Parts: sequence; structure tokens; C-alpha cells
Amino acid sequence: MAVEDRGILVVVGSYTESMPHVAAKGVGISLLRLDPDRQTFVPVATCDKLRNPSYLALSDDCKRLYAVEELAEAEGAAVAALDLDPQSGFRVTGRQGAQGDCPCHVALDLDQSRLLIANYMTGSVVCYPLDPNGTIAAAGERVERSGHGPNPDRQEGPHAHQVVPAADERGVFVCDAGTDEILHYPFVGAALAATPDLILKAPPGSLPRHLVQSADGRMLFVVHELGCMVQSYLRDGDEFRPVAQVPTLPKGAVPSACAAIRLHPNGRFLYVSNRGDDSIAAFAVGAGAELQPLGWTPTGGTTPRDFNIDPSGRYLVAANQDSHSLCLFEIDASSGALSALGQPYPLGSPTCVLFA
Repeated sequence: MAVEDRGILVVVGSYTESMPHVAAKGVGISLLRLDPDRQTFVPVATCDKLRNPSYLALSDDCKRLYAVEELAEAEGAAVAALDLDPQSGFRVTGRQGAQGDCPCHVALDLDQSRLLIANYMTGSVVCYPLDPNGTIAAAGERVERSGHGPNPDRQEGPHAHQVVPAADERGVFVCDAGTDEILHYPFVGAALAATPDLILKAPPGSLPRHLVQSADGRMLFVVHELGCMVQSYLRDGDEFRPVAQVPTLPKGAVPSACAAIRLHPNGRFLYVSNRGDDSIAAFAVGAGAELQPLGWTPTGGTTPRDFNIDPSGRYLVAANQDSHSLCLFEIDASSGALSALGQPYPLGSPTCVLFA
């Protein structure tokens, strides 16, 4: 959404409380205006009423924001609803308990009637009904996960890392980094079925973290955190056929852990962030879900936890969690190449980027 004559609204979530793997310096949620002419960000408003709002989801009309509070359940893990005004900022309007430990992802279904969260430590997925005003109307229905993987330090149990609505609107996809599985759960009324109707097995110990889909739902792309690779699939009826498996790191790169994956609005380019190598890998997408590496671009900071592409497809904003900064890039419309713009913008512990 363009605001005034110059600028695009950007919403950023951040860590506010330190954990073993995080030295938090965030304020909570920040509303910024990206000024392309000056190649920088202008602060608009902040919300410091939430703890560790590490992942966010925005309604289609950009008026309602949802945020998980990434905490242990005993410490108040929750999902919150906020009103978003482009001038005055945020107002928290409600909360529901997360029904699990360390919620790390939140998404809206395609008709905006359900809110979905993934609880990382307990591995559960929760589906909350929303009323017509977008209010979290009642406690959600929880889907329990079970199983483990071969990595005893990271896969002692299920670890739901993402839940997103399937493009066909019939259910959701879940990335379980603890069991090395990508699963599809169908909707049953307002809730989710207790068991999946599709399971895609990832390489053992690869930790499937996040996925994206093509607009028509024919192609699926999954990034594997410790496998440091992207697996693409092509839909064939109700099944997904594996097509390509490509590394996200250049030869000789330092050990890394992948984080975010985004598909360009034109569907021709795919991007993945590498934490450790601190780069974004770019790929050309073929008509049959083939992937061709295009190169790697430094993110201008440390630990690119997230990044996102504006709806026009012209700009990419990277959130460098451990160097506490945002970095702006321009995307070449023909080649998909990234070019850094301006200087890093200081922002404490950014973990999620949305364009409003």
C-alpha cells in the first residue's frame, strides 16, 4: 500500500527477550515507511505491548495484524490480534493462548476465517476461528504431532516450524523440522483434520523449515534448514512429484542454516536466506518446477532470519537478526539479480518482514 507520495509501509517483528540463541534488542513490532528515493526507512510507530512477536500475518485489507509471542506456554505463549492504522500505528485488541511452547509461525487462511499457528517446541498446530471482524473468536483446535528425527540435538521430537494454507483452499501445509516431513492437513469444518492426507518425506536430518507455493498451486518449494537445500515439487493430481534438489550455498561456503524462502510475485525467481554465509541465494524457476541457481548476494548483516519482497516485485528487504539491521535491495526485473541500496537501517533483532 503506497502511503502519501513517497513510501511503502513495512511491518517488522522482533525479539524483545533474550534466549540461549538470541541476544534480543528489539522493541516489539515496528511500522516503517520505505522511502525508495532516499533508499532508507522512516519510523512511523512501534508496539511494545507484546513479548517476542517473532512472526506476523497481515489481513488482506492490511487493517488487522496477528503476531505470535514466542515464549514457553508457562511464560505466556500466545497469539495476539492488533488493529493497524498507517498513521497512528498499532492497537492490541485481543489474545489467545498458544496451547503449546514457542509459537514460531502464524498465517491466515485464504478466506480470512481461520488463524493458524505452529508451536515449535511442542510440535503442535493450532487453528483458531475468526469472527467477521477478524477477532480471534475462541480457543483454537489443536493438532498434535509425534515422531522424531536422526539429529538428537534438534529432532528429539516434532517441531512444527510453519503452517500455511494450501493454494487449493482445501487445507494447510505444515513443515515439521523435527520429523523431516512436509504434511497436508485438510479442513474439517472450521478446524483441521487430526491426521494428514499427504506426507512428503524430506532427507533425514535436513529439517524442512518453510515452503512457498506457486500462485496456481502446481509447484511447491521447500527450504531445509540444516540440509541447506531447496526441494521443488510438481503437483500431479492429489500428489506432489519431486523435481529438483539444489543447494542454497556456493562451494566453499561456511556452515550455515537456511531460514526464509520467498517466491517473486512474477513466479520466475525464488530466493532463500542463509544464516552463517549471510547471503540470499537466487534461483530461476522453470515451468516444471526446475531450479537454476542464479547467484548469491550478501545480506549486508548477520543472520538473515527473514526477508520479503514488496508486491510490485521491485524491492527486497532483509532482516539481519544478529546485526540488528534491515537492508534494502532492488530486484532486476529481467535477471532477478539483487543490488544493495543505501545503508543498513538499525533495528533491534528483526525476525519477520511484511509489506502493507
